[in-house]
Amino acid sequence: MTTVIEPNDERAAIEAWGDIDWTTHEQNVNRVQERIFRASRDKKWAKLKNLQKLITRSRSAKLLAVRRVTQINSGKHTAGIDGEIYLTGTKRLKIFQEISLLDPRDYRCQPVRRIIIPKPDGGERPLGIPAVKDRVMQAIVKMALEPEWEARFEPNSYGFRSGRRCQDAIRQIRSNINIVNGKTTSEWILDADISRCFDMIDHDMLLDKIPVFRQTVRRWLKAGAVELGNLIIPTRGTPQGGVISPLLANIALDGMERLFDLESRTGKYKPPSERSGCNRGVSLVRYADDFVVTAPSRDIIATHVIPAIETFLGGRGMNLNKAKTRVVHREEGFDFLGFSIRQINRKGNTICLVTPSKNSIKRLLGKVKDVLDSNKQAKASVIVELLNPILRGWANYFRHCNAKKAFAYMDYRVWQMMWHWCRRRHPMKGKRWVKNRYFIHALNRDWVFGEKDGRTLFILAKVRVDSSNYVKVRGYNSPFDPALREYWSKRESKARIQRVEPHLL
Repeated sequence: MTTVIEPNDERAAIEAWGDIDWTTHEQNVNRVQERIFRASRDKKWAKLKNLQKLITRSRSAKLLAVRRVTQINSGKHTAGIDGEIYLTGTKRLKIFQEISLLDPRDYRCQPVRRIIIPKPDGGERPLGIPAVKDRVMQAIVKMALEPEWEARFEPNSYGFRSGRRCQDAIRQIRSNINIVNGKTTSEWILDADISRCFDMIDHDMLLDKIPVFRQTVRRWLKAGAVELGNLIIPTRGTPQGGVISPLLANIALDGMERLFDLESRTGKYKPPSERSGCNRGVSLVRYADDFVVTAPSRDIIATHVIPAIETFLGGRGMNLNKAKTRVVHREEGFDFLGFSIRQINRKGNTICLVTPSKNSIKRLLGKVKDVLDSNKQAKASVIVELLNPILRGWANYFRHCNAKKAFAYMDYRVWQMMWHWCRRRHPMKGKRWVKNRYFIHALNRDWVFGEKDGRTLFILAKVRVDSSNYVKVRGYNSPFDPALREYWSKRESKARIQRVEPHLL
């Protein structure tokens, strides 16, 4: 039975929320999700439908949805059109109680609040922020839909999927274009981008793929967006910013890899080298709406790959972004997910070199500059506290590529910025005084920014770089597959060990 907490009884609400056994609720939901995964994989559609309805009625799923939306997700501090941010124990319990009493047939969603954010390339991206209650409802439906589609998704789709990372996509691309035993079939690359993917998804096509939740998802798609006081009713697309939007985009784009003879008639994966005709040697790797296709020749890309993809996207209301889509040879190289990928000749050997891209380096330096410019009078300890998560996150992202030179270069550039920041603060002091005041000897190194009795600035050059140590997720493997619990447990343990942790840095 749900405990009723009075709206003004915040102390009791905090205690009630804190006493919830989240581990048990996670296990309850995971068990049902594993059954959904099996039913989808085995094509037991009636059982699948019943299990999905079971999870949407589950008390555990509703509690977890509220927790993820209001406590865990990065967008928890952003309000929708309701202006509400459910951060207090009272408000969390209140929304849980409201959803528990809600008849799904009576559910009506509110329009999203549209905001515009800048893109790294100078453009703009519209975000649609749903009301908190709608985000919670989306999280519940996502719990039911995600395991169904994880049993159906293609092996080389990596964006916004449980257990998959950008590094998996990069590792697969590297494998596709690497030269083994003096030869490879993939010399040419289609570096592609889908134009306004989230904004252009055809509603009818998408809804036909999710019959169990067709009416609920339709309400979200047709709810509209409020921008500058005006209500805009969309005819296509799903708002970026919704909890379920990335999953819906993946559902819409599922099938792109199968254009190129991905599987045998029995559903078994076929390596690119074993495919027939124009599909031989063709391999597609997708991360959300960005994807790369490797192929033996430019002609195959022009006459076979691009027409097939354009037809596929056209049936979903989308098209290629011509300005960001290009065909290159592997020696020329290309950027993908912040990495620069190209083939080079080194000491007579041909290798695939993966490094942080120039834009990634530029963006990191820009972030460091913004922190220093915004904190000209801050203490050294404050600067360390602000910069270390940024530097450590960058190191964790790129440490499994050929990043040693980039890390050393970035370390020097960050040191230069720190030195100039210190000199600006004390223009009348000498260099020796500034060094003694802000730089110490730590980790067998001089000139480390920080305090003698406190933390020091993260040193990128000290990070161990190992481009061959990262193990890509296997093919169709999913965290929702109950037969692979040990696999995912070991994989997560290894990821924790490899992660760059804050010690003295």
